[in-house]
Amino acid sequence: MRRTAAPRAASSALLAVLLAAVLGALLAGASAPVRAQAARAVDAYGQLEDPALQARFEHITAQLRCLVCQNESIADSNVELASDLRRQVREMLLAGQSDETIFKFMTDRYGEFVRFNPPLEAKTLFIWGAPFVMLLLGVLIVYRIVLKRSRMPLDDEPAPGSM
Repeated sequence: MRRTAAPRAASSALLAVLLAAVLGALLAGASAPVRAQAARAVDAYGQLEDPALQARFEHITAQLRCLVCQNESIADSNVELASDLRRQVREMLLAGQSDETIFKFMTDRYGEFVRFNPPLEAKTLFIWGAPFVMLLLGVLIVYRIVLKRSRMPLDDEPAPGSM
């Protein structure tokens, strides 16, 4: 029995390797037209040949934060992750994706932190508005304390009828 199990295991492993190789070749072949299109649309300096697409690319990459540097946009950063994100943005632009779709993809993948200017929502409104509300509340409390103390009598004045 042992002699028949070993050839079966070897043939199963060989079949798995063969299937992986075929699947890899199919996936590489499917992405080849996209890479060929991307290679044609980019000049020798890495700029998109279409000026409108290049302007959109620069706008989007300036609005996305480098997750490693955190105070730089991916357009300004030389980190490998920023380079990968720029390549991803370029491929999505060449695929015809809209700016909103690209921002949504990046936000879904990396969170709100990836955007320098997140959209105005209830939670961002609360985050930005809370300091102003606290300041207004503090001014109101100080005003009430000062008003209440201004109505109190001074301690150095003699009480009426004590003289």
